[in-house]
Amino acid sequence: MAKVGILGAMSSEIALLKERMSDRRETERAGRTFYEGKISGADVVLVCCGVGKVNSALTCQMLIDWFGVDTVINIGVAGSGGEAKVRDIVVSTDALYHDLHGITPEDDILADSYPFVSSFAADPKLVQLAAEACRKQGVQVYTGRIATGDQFVGSKAQKDDIVARTHPMAVEMEGGSIAHTCAINGVPFVIIRSISDNADDGAEMSFETFEVLAANDAAEIVTTMLQNL
Repeated sequence: MAKVGILGAMSSEIALLKERMSDRRETERAGRTFYEGKISGADVVLVCCGVGKVNSALTCQMLIDWFGVDTVINIGVAGSGGEAKVRDIVVSTDALYHDLHGITPEDDILADSYPFVSSFAADPKLVQLAAEACRKQGVQVYTGRIATGDQFVGSKAQKDDIVARTHPMAVEMEGGSIAHTCAINGVPFVIIRSISDNADDGAEMSFETFEVLAANDAAEIVTTMLQNL
């Protein structure tokens, strides 16, 4: 049976899943608390990775190296980059870095290094399980690209620029680096994002309003997914 690593950038994004974990034990390493146990019968390691690409990448590598996870699910919230609206769910088909892709004439500079791609494809089975779990919960779901960068997208000008260069369904700060880490290690992954704002000039206000609801939706979906792994 798979051992599933689940990462959320903020404590609120993993709190509900932590409450649902049985046989829970905690390990403190590198300033992070890793929760090991079972959810829906699946072996799970749950962790709050912190915000941004470096935090998420190094925490994902810890899950793989120290805890032996062979499947990764990244949950959290995101701004919409396409037709998805607040409280809709976006499940990744692939992920890339919007703060690298299309910035320079050397668009594919990332592809010069292993694993020699500029975007990272999610595992099709995990994508399917996530989408099915959304439908079972009665949540509107979209599958599409996740665009990741080390910036909060809070203006229409920022969003329009990112969309023009990368064509994402959702814009956020951790998924691409988790996808990159998984691709390097040959670990299947999926990114699940509850849309909490429109990634535009009203993003800051709507994020505060919808953060809890969006994180709750993601927790419900992951719990359902784990029943079918």
